[in-house]
Amino acid sequence: MRSEIIWGKWYTLYVRVVVHIIFWMLVFFLYYFTFRRLGGDYMWIFVLKELFVTVTLFYSGIWIITKWVTKGKVLPLLLFILFSYLWWLNITYLTCELLKNIVLETDGGIYKYVQFFVRDGYFGVYKLEKFPSAFPDFLLLVSIPLAPKLVKLLIAQGNKVLLLEKNQTELKLEKAKLELKNTNLELDRASLERDNLKMELEALKSQISPHFLFNTLNSVYRLAEKRETSTADTIMKLSNMLRYMLYQANDDKIFIAKEIQFLNDYLDLIRIRFGDSVNLNFNITRINEPYRIVPLILLPFIENAIKHGPDRSRKDAWINVSLTIEDGILRFVVANGINKNNAESPQGGIGLQNVKRRLELRYKDRYTLNMSDNLNSYSIVLEIKL
Repeated sequence: MRSEIIWGKWYTLYVRVVVHIIFWMLVFFLYYFTFRRLGGDYMWIFVLKELFVTVTLFYSGIWIITKWVTKGKVLPLLLFILFSYLWWLNITYLTCELLKNIVLETDGGIYKYVQFFVRDGYFGVYKLEKFPSAFPDFLLLVSIPLAPKLVKLLIAQGNKVLLLEKNQTELKLEKAKLELKNTNLELDRASLERDNLKMELEALKSQISPHFLFNTLNSVYRLAEKRETSTADTIMKLSNMLRYMLYQANDDKIFIAKEIQFLNDYLDLIRIRFGDSVNLNFNITRINEPYRIVPLILLPFIENAIKHGPDRSRKDAWINVSLTIEDGILRFVVANGINKNNAESPQGGIGLQNVKRRLELRYKDRYTLNMSDNLNSYSIVLEIKL
């Protein structure tokens, strides 16, 4: 499984055995042609000796060298190379010692080869003057067959690093895809919430028009019933106000000067309706700065004051309205007298609930609304950061 991951699915056990057989056949021919130049009848012993040394080093290095290469340890690898040289040197000396009385001088090069290693005894093979002649043979006969193993290990380690980096890259890519998916989900959720809020605002706006129209038509009806001469002017003001509600109040925000003009027209209707029977005090500062405000956000407070004040009882009825803007803060105050001896009007009830919800949706942390319900009066103080 491990080889399959590194080398691919093609490197099966069968392929691996065939590769090893071919490899050792090539090594055998290398040794055969090397010792053939020495001649003699005993060259086969040296071929087998070299195969024994190389095989033992090759397969011991499968797990020893692999661990060192994997961990990036250089010193143990150098020590293994030194051990390999000493192992080859000792086996070669032992072989030559066994053949020194068998190989004759007439055997040519093989006789000189044997004498080179046994002439000075066992410790003689470690002499420095013999190193230049012995070490090249070691490199040719042992190191060359071991080199493919080392190269394979290095390639395998490189493949493992690449595979690890690939897996890490894929994990990062999957993480990025997951984060993108979560971000898209958040965006979809936010878009859904925005659409829901928009639908709720539209529903609240749709409630304002009939509520306002109901109260104002009641005023016009009472004027017409009394045959007041101001009925025509009142209807004209109402027409202008309805035009404002149809064509401008649908905007997200409008200039506050237009909203103030709308409130003034509405308060004029209130004056016409109640005449001198109700004490009305309106103090709305003229605003020239280009502030914007959500349309029809202030009207419900005046309607509420009328509903619970003059509409409930004209006795001691009064309404005070003031609007100022200072340092970008709108301050709107509405107060009215209440005769609690009279029953409340059964009509209406959605005005203040509506405006509170709209304030929360549109201004959230940018407004304060304080309501005060006393024994004979009721007041609201609304501040909005424009």
